[in-house]
Amino acid sequence: MEKQVLYRDRQELQAADLNNTQSWADEAQRHLVSDAITPERQFVGLTVTARSATEIEVAPGRLYDGPSGKVYAIESAQVHSVFAMLPLQDQKWLAVSAFGQEEDTDIQPRDFLIDLQTREVEPEAVAMQRRRVAVVHIAQGLESPTPERPEPPTGYTLLAHVRLSATGVQEVVLATSRKLPNLFAVDQRLRAAEGWITSAEPRIAHIMSDIAGLASDLSTRASLEHVAQLGIDMAKLKERMEIPDDYVFYGADHYLDARESDTAHPAYSAEAFEGIRPPVVASQTGALALLNPMDPESRVSAAGLLLPAFDEITRLRMETRAGEITINQYQYQTFTIVQRTISRERVRYGETLTYCTNSNFWRSGVYDPVTGILRRGNETWQVVPEDRAAALGHAFVRVTRVWIDRWEEPYWDVVTDTHTVQGSVLAQTVLMAQTGWLTSLEVFVTSADPSGGLTVLVTEAALGQPDVTKVLARATLAPGAVTAGWLKILLPDPLLVEAGKRYAIVLASGAAHRVGFTNGTEYTQGLLMYAQDGAYFTAAAERDLMLRLNFARFSSPRAVVQMQPLQLAGGIQELDMLYDSAVPAGCSLVWEYQTGGLWRPVTVNNPPQFGGAALVPLRAVFIGTSDLMPAIRPGTAQVTVRRRGTAFTHVSTPRTLATASSNIRVRLLLEDFDPSANHTVSCQLIIGANTINPSNTRDEIVDGRSRWREFRFSPGTPATSYRIRIDGTGVTGQYPWHVAERYDLAL
Repeated sequence: MEKQVLYRDRQELQAADLNNTQSWADEAQRHLVSDAITPERQFVGLTVTARSATEIEVAPGRLYDGPSGKVYAIESAQVHSVFAMLPLQDQKWLAVSAFGQEEDTDIQPRDFLIDLQTREVEPEAVAMQRRRVAVVHIAQGLESPTPERPEPPTGYTLLAHVRLSATGVQEVVLATSRKLPNLFAVDQRLRAAEGWITSAEPRIAHIMSDIAGLASDLSTRASLEHVAQLGIDMAKLKERMEIPDDYVFYGADHYLDARESDTAHPAYSAEAFEGIRPPVVASQTGALALLNPMDPESRVSAAGLLLPAFDEITRLRMETRAGEITINQYQYQTFTIVQRTISRERVRYGETLTYCTNSNFWRSGVYDPVTGILRRGNETWQVVPEDRAAALGHAFVRVTRVWIDRWEEPYWDVVTDTHTVQGSVLAQTVLMAQTGWLTSLEVFVTSADPSGGLTVLVTEAALGQPDVTKVLARATLAPGAVTAGWLKILLPDPLLVEAGKRYAIVLASGAAHRVGFTNGTEYTQGLLMYAQDGAYFTAAAERDLMLRLNFARFSSPRAVVQMQPLQLAGGIQELDMLYDSAVPAGCSLVWEYQTGGLWRPVTVNNPPQFGGAALVPLRAVFIGTSDLMPAIRPGTAQVTVRRRGTAFTHVSTPRTLATASSNIRVRLLLEDFDPSANHTVSCQLIIGANTINPSNTRDEIVDGRSRWREFRFSPGTPATSYRIRIDGTGVTGQYPWHVAERYDLAL
């Protein structure tokens, strides 16, 4: 109450004082209505229903007049006849509304003092109550086959629209938008909304990362113009080759590898990788390492995976316990799992790494880019090259001086680990709603058996059940490490899970651990399953494992991590890095090196500027979002710095003819070849112990950077076998060039 009447002992009391007591209380109540409850005209109750074909009933209720703050009431149900309003033939709408008015009621005889001296009184009948009453008003619309709903008069509050036909009331449409919300109901709705926000907010917050990923993917898609240009180029190529009908031998080498190079020949001094290039004259190979192992910008997992600094947040919660289940109540079994490993990326960056058009032959199906590009040392891979000939999953970028190769899947089956797991198996499948780094998971253990351990697997579940041949993460808890309550299982490496894919959390143990389950599968969109005789069965369709999934929330969308510097005596000319990595869509991992006091990124738009430095600082720049970042594994990386020569000599393997020939032609595709920059190339045939020079040559300019040079040989004695020797000079960091292809033809 904003104002009060003060009463004192032996003080005169006037009628105005008593009136002020209630009028000021009423004024405070009206302020409360208009300020805190509603500034509009709304109602509670006053429900309009059809009592009969010609009558409507308005239930008791209150009308809140927000602008004035007054509350008007109907204390008992009112029945209104609409018989006189029925249309003659078509239909019409009625607008049932209410407005407030005040009326004085409860007339009683009261004595009024008319003479103070004699105390004479005179009776008079007066109203002893003033009521605020809600009055119902009915407005009629026009009769029509398609009638329109009328609006109530200005200042009236619509309660309902009633549709009439010639036979009576047909429909009542309540004006629910004008009802005053109940505070308790609002609280219940708010609690439900907050519960939904708790579970949905991380997914919604991740949409930014998903949109960035979609934009990144769309930018790499080929347009119709690109496809048309490919067709034109193929037509030109077919016409340009002009292979005669009477040839006796035809051969070609795209120099993607050394399979047609005689590297044991005494004169051989070259490297064949996407073209013929000069040999390495100096190199040094090592691993990546943090400059500061305690770098606050980074975080290294137990298994050595490097991510930018992050905190853990819980994205998926299944916490309402509905019961418990014992793991070893199911069949004990032994099964073999195949654990995939994080895939790889290779970055080559150098002054003589000119772009070779032959790199497109990695996708031809003849060559295997995985073993040719992403192999590390002499390691043994599980998948034979023939199974990977189509180069599925391999993406590469080739521009002059910058080459990047990566495997698009974050986890591959080329390099795997095999383990044997024993025990009963309980699994929970989950449909991931967003991409992110899963750092740990928690299961609710209602009762722990101290005599047994627990193996936890995260597998793919493309067919709706765990696939133990596609295990992505494995954690093993020793006996005694399993405790009751929420048991947190840290993954050796954070695991990159992708939106829209199904995964399975697999628990394997021979002990009597009991875990809790919840009712419903609304959030996981998965199933709680058990394994028996090598097959999976649903434990209960309406159950989910009590589960929490914890993800990384990164401190910053950009992080810079300093690495150990690069070193090569005599100066660095070329950098070659091969490392385990995962770069989600919408994120990027950029390497930067420092020369001349400036940090220079290893990107397609920045040519190398090593400047002959022997010691070059190196750092990794992680770019992403607060939910998603790239990751690398420094400890197993292979980092090589090189310096190449300026000339090369390449000798092919023997070419054996079915019929001797004295007319042999060799065509070389030279890219970035410039005679004005002192570039030279020569070609000879090695026949037995003799070296044959060409009888003539001719050039055919293709474009600004490519030319075909044809060498024609006419041996005095028809040859049945020969080698091809190619010599090139003038390959410098400022003016690099290479031999991209070779075709030889014996007529």
